[in-house]
Amino acid sequence: MVLQSYHLARDGSVGSRRRKGNELDYRRASPISCQEKTQMWEFFKKLNERCVECSLCRKQLCYHNSTTSLREHLRRKHNLSELDLRQSQDDCSSSSESMGQEPEVKKNKPVTLSELVLHDARPCSEKREEVINDLILGVVFRDLQPLTVINNEGFKRLLGFLEPSYKIPSSMLLANSLRHKYTLAKLQLEHYLHSVPSLTLSTDTWTSQSKQTYLTVVGHFIDCRWRLARCVLRTTPQYNPAPDYIGEVLYSVISEFGISCKAVNCVVHDSAGSLLSSSRLLQERFGWSSLCCAGRMLQLCIKLGLQVEQVQHTLSVARRIVNHFVHSARASAELNAKLAEMNRERLALVVDTATRWSSTFDMCERLLELRWAVSMVLEEDRTGSLPVQNLSDHQWKLLQDLLPILKTLKVASSFLSEEQNASVSSLVPCLHGVMTALLHHHGDPGCIVRTVSAKIRTEIAKRWNLPDDDVMMESPAIVASFLDPRFKDLRFLTADTRDKVHSKVKNLLSSAVTSPQSHSSSSSDEQGSRDHELGGKHRDRKGSHKLGQCEYDLLFGEDPTERMPEIHQQLESYLAEPLRKRNTNPFEWWKNNEHRFPAVANLARHYLAIPATSVSATTAFFCSNSIPDQTRSALLPDDIDQILFLHKNFDYIESLKRFRQ
Repeated sequence: MVLQSYHLARDGSVGSRRRKGNELDYRRASPISCQEKTQMWEFFKKLNERCVECSLCRKQLCYHNSTTSLREHLRRKHNLSELDLRQSQDDCSSSSESMGQEPEVKKNKPVTLSELVLHDARPCSEKREEVINDLILGVVFRDLQPLTVINNEGFKRLLGFLEPSYKIPSSMLLANSLRHKYTLAKLQLEHYLHSVPSLTLSTDTWTSQSKQTYLTVVGHFIDCRWRLARCVLRTTPQYNPAPDYIGEVLYSVISEFGISCKAVNCVVHDSAGSLLSSSRLLQERFGWSSLCCAGRMLQLCIKLGLQVEQVQHTLSVARRIVNHFVHSARASAELNAKLAEMNRERLALVVDTATRWSSTFDMCERLLELRWAVSMVLEEDRTGSLPVQNLSDHQWKLLQDLLPILKTLKVASSFLSEEQNASVSSLVPCLHGVMTALLHHHGDPGCIVRTVSAKIRTEIAKRWNLPDDDVMMESPAIVASFLDPRFKDLRFLTADTRDKVHSKVKNLLSSAVTSPQSHSSSSSDEQGSRDHELGGKHRDRKGSHKLGQCEYDLLFGEDPTERMPEIHQQLESYLAEPLRKRNTNPFEWWKNNEHRFPAVANLARHYLAIPATSVSATTAFFCSNSIPDQTRSALLPDDIDQILFLHKNFDYIESLKRFRQ
């Protein structure tokens, strides 16, 4: 019996390791060469010109164009003598000669997948098992898969083919590994958060497939490389939507990470219905300023603005028309034929979604674009009766007049969804731009579009307190806009309000210098190294003067007025800088100019870290569920906190470790 090795051919079948070109060489070679190439290479695979591998034991041997060492290996290791090999070769030759043919290499018979797996089975080392276990764990938290994925039949068959001798770990062992990796990552993130000067918290409320409501708490901050970081801190079931309950959850989260209440700069929540009560409670109990998610607020403003009877009736008729073409195969085919005649076959109607106001704009825009094709199909119905009522002329006109208003809001949402506009610094300038643009689309007095525009403007002004300068001054969004090099002129405010903002920023800079918290150990390492690197030259110029006042410093401490002029000079220099273009990334700008205005840059780290939305901007403004958002709803409750934590934070924590090295 001769053991043979097999390989997978390009066409997917299992065939011999011998190549077709070698068969011609066998026929022309001498008997010894034929024996070597037909017998020896049944048991060995040539890795390169100087190395071969035994197909029986996977041992690698040196090869110097001679099969002597190969025969010795078969004889000593596998008890296959040269006589056995010659006998097998003689049988092959005699069989061929009796038929009057030259000896030919017998083609191997295709084998099954199970035979191939058993043949290629080899022991899996302990180190390789650890690597595979870690990769399986990565599948769980990177792709948001439940731990039970290892019990799926397809997953088992794939691993069985790739690593036949690998033993898949149990769900309990995988859960322990997940818990261990989560604990290590959490400790590393906790250690880094202690060096962050300020932290912004946000809440994300979502529902799983089992109808359980969860609350995900996220921390936002600007790291040492001026990146706006977003780290998931905890995911917990939400049993009470009341503001006091959410406040207690937030307090327990920061306590778990060893973060004080004073380190929290702001809270961005998604409870638009209870904005006033939530803001008052968080301010009174914890001293936190709060903002509502801009995406939720804008969605509510547009929804209320469209609550006009004529508009609702027109949109209802438009939805019925679109649904008719979507569900009727005959109507869809006729519409496609009309579009092909008009060379517009690539266009298709858009279905409106009640929770996505942007889809209403898309539906109206596409319906107006295909108006004549849709109308012709509805009027040429072969049954003689219209299955769906077409829009009247004044309804088509209403959709056309409504489109500029919705387009203005969509442009604003797209602007706030860009990466460089993720901070709340872009929110107030954008809202003022929306208010001005809607005023231009006001329409004639008494028309329906004028009513819609006025209602949306009223809701925006009321929910963001735009007319009230005193209330708006309390919002951190105004200070963030001033610290954004694109909007620091605050042209959307009155001159008196701009002066108030400048005075407020001066007070914040002065308090940052005199406050003991600015010298706390929580941020001393990172801040001290940055000051040493960026502001060392300026301190050297005043070093001699401070040494002369050391006797008084022993009694009264450092004189705060020594540094006040420097800070105010930095602020004036920042104001003298030219405005930047709207496509400028404010984080990149501060990264490159931090050394010029170190005190103002420290304040910018606090306020530019506040996001405009509690979730990702695309999800907030366009209500589009990403693949991770859809996948997380299928996770099991026991492991959901750990999996989401690693899914969002693991790569970021690893990048911090590489940066510090």
